[in-house]
Amino acid sequence: ADIGTTAGIVISVSDGEQSASLPAFSLTVSQMGGGTATLSWMPPQQNTDGTPLTNLAGYHVYYGTNASSLSKSVTLASPGIAYMVTDLSPGTWYFAVKAYNTANVESILSAKVSKTIL
Repeated sequence: ADIGTTAGIVISVSDGEQSASLPAFSLTVSQMGGGTATLSWMPPQQNTDGTPLTNLAGYHVYYGTNASSLSKSVTLASPGIAYMVTDLSPGTWYFAVKAYNTANVESILSAKVSKTIL
């Protein structure tokens, strides 16, 4: 019931003096059967100032059964566009993504999406 696409996700990062944002992208949760959730997104190609994005190192996918506390995570060390979360128990699961660069600077958390496993 909660599968779908969340559009307009923007990832931003700041070191306290300067900030940068990636272009907006969408995150899709697709139903693949009981106990799994397939997440997919469009990787950013440029910074919001129009310069090419050259230092994207990967993503951190966060998930859990409490939208306020995503207690599980996985690191995707190469900038991919999809990931299948497996072995999910019945219930509603929430998912969000952060990008990180080669300096290991992490973006803000994307919008959360959810999927109910029956």
